[in-house]
Amino acid sequence: MGLAGIFLASAIVLSARQAESQKTIASLQKTVATLNHKISAHQDAIARTDFYRFQENVYRLHAPEFTRIADSVFTLSNKHGFNPYLVMAIIFVESRFDRRAVSGKGACGLMQVNYPVWKKALNIDRVRLFQVDYNIELGLTILKGYMLETKGDIVRALILYNNGYNYTGNNFHERVLASRFCRNADIG
Repeated sequence: MGLAGIFLASAIVLSARQAESQKTIASLQKTVATLNHKISAHQDAIARTDFYRFQENVYRLHAPEFTRIADSVFTLSNKHGFNPYLVMAIIFVESRFDRRAVSGKGACGLMQVNYPVWKKALNIDRVRLFQVDYNIELGLTILKGYMLETKGDIVRALILYNNGYNYTGNNFHERVLASRFCRNADIG
């Protein structure tokens, strides 16, 4: 092999190495672009999370009582197997989130637990009746009983919750299901 052959062989080897290097560079550029995209998405997620934390903290500072109710509703709804939006809707319609509300018939607190009706059956501690967690726990216990009785029919359970067995023809169940808390939730 002459000098021309050696140069040709060297040129072929260098050309092959250059092509391989270009493939490696292209592959690395693609990997870098993918990683940059993932980092950007991660940074966007962190920014959204930071915003949601800020928004939640501002709301907690602005409306601590309502925040306490929402926290309790979320926890106790999950415990009893209810959609928390449904429970928020019931509380909204029943008491407008006034934990000290009392109806003319003796129903008390957020979920308007009728003390005269349920005091013995649920062994209600009247002193605690206006406590957020206790009242919601009682209300959900009552609602769960009605859900079992109606074999899961939420409309009938809501009618019983509001009226007992003396149906008055009011539209309580419609107001609950039409409230802003239920509109976008999968309820009923």
